Amino acid sequence: MTKKEERGIADICLFTVMLYVKAWFQALHGPSAPHTDLQLLKDICRYKENNAAVAEVALKKLLGHLWYLSEELVAFAFFDDSVSDETKHQMVAALHKAGTEHPLKRATLEPALISSKQLEDFVTESTQRFFSISGIPAHFLERDVHSWPADEDYVMAKATVSSMRVVNDIAERDVALMDEYNKLHTNDEEQKQFLLSVVKEYRQRYPDRSKAILLQ
Repeated sequence: MTKKEERGIADICLFTVMLYVKAWFQALHGPSAPHTDLQLLKDICRYKENNAAVAEVALKKLLGHLWYLSEELVAFAFFDDSVSDETKHQMVAALHKAGTEHPLKRATLEPALISSKQLEDFVTESTQRFFSISGIPAHFLERDVHSWPADEDYVMAKATVSSMRVVNDIAERDVALMDEYNKLHTNDEEQKQFLLSVVKEYRQRYPDRSKAILLQ
């Protein structure tokens, strides 16, 4: 490798270890998705002091993936234990703030405003749609934030939200597995189509593919 390539790899490794790994492991936890996304953006902004070039590229990429800071999905943060009661109180208050008629699926955020943004800044009256769409009771929002951990409605809602998948990792693995399997037997496209036809016919002929049925 050239010296430039070595420096490039070192820059990527440092960014990954110092910032991205933590966010990667937290990504599976639904309730923390909004806080994780916002905190990562803030960390990247501060990382400009270490490596402005890498920070700019990472920030530009992640600003296009802010689903969980949208007016509706930021509601996940109500169930995040790492979010303070004070912030949750501010989020509840923000539910009375006028929202957009048709909320964007992904939040838009100016890079210069990232450092000053808090979770409650993304909450509007449209955030309540999260509960109507998901069918999760929102009665706990009318009660004091400090009482939520002992509130039956909140506990049940939190369990439901915690079971929601917020990443497409499994789907991506399925696609990768199918792609790998597709290349395993032959690279000839005609033979691949023939193989798929055989599999389709087999499944139609033997809908119950248990060992006992196949031995008959």
